[in-house]
Amino acid sequence: MHHFDWEYRTPLKAPWYSGLAQGQGISLLLRAYRATGCRAYYEAAQQAFAALLVPVDQGGVIFVDDQDHVWIEEYIVDPPTHILNGAIWASWGVFDYWLATREPLALSLFNQLMVTLEHNLHRYDIGFWSLYEQSGTRLSMLASPFYHQLHIVQLRILATLTGEDIFRDYAQRWEGYARSRINRSVAFGYKFVFKLLYY
Repeated sequence: MHHFDWEYRTPLKAPWYSGLAQGQGISLLLRAYRATGCRAYYEAAQQAFAALLVPVDQGGVIFVDDQDHVWIEEYIVDPPTHILNGAIWASWGVFDYWLATREPLALSLFNQLMVTLEHNLHRYDIGFWSLYEQSGTRLSMLASPFYHQLHIVQLRILATLTGEDIFRDYAQRWEGYARSRINRSVAFGYKFVFKLLYY
């Protein structure tokens, strides 16, 4: 739980939780266990993974859309916004848990998350830049230059982890967007207008 208020679309009042933090927490706890051998870290990672499996409508972070695609939500808002970097970070926590435990449920969840990304990456591509999320606002939320670059790095890593070309292809495409001075200028102007309208 995060014990501070946070502004995202609507204010998130403490205590609130995040699928991104849950996934990263699992990764951290497993690394602490590997470094120290302290069983308490491993047991905490098990508890964190169990919590990660709880659906949003039951107080958790897992959302299944109308296409049966499984998402881990960074921020729990209604409707869910499917923040791209947060979903990827969280999936790495699931992958780390599988590497550490070889638990079939973890591998199954990771594979479901990858299918979700493979079928939805096109929704984050607007022809000159990547989107940060799927908010449903009239003007979509563009990724900042930092997050656009992060998306590229994350997709390259997913390509390595999974062997799926789609992740490498989108990474290369989005890197091409970032190299274009025109695209960078358009993205800056677009982001400026978005912030005027929604923040």
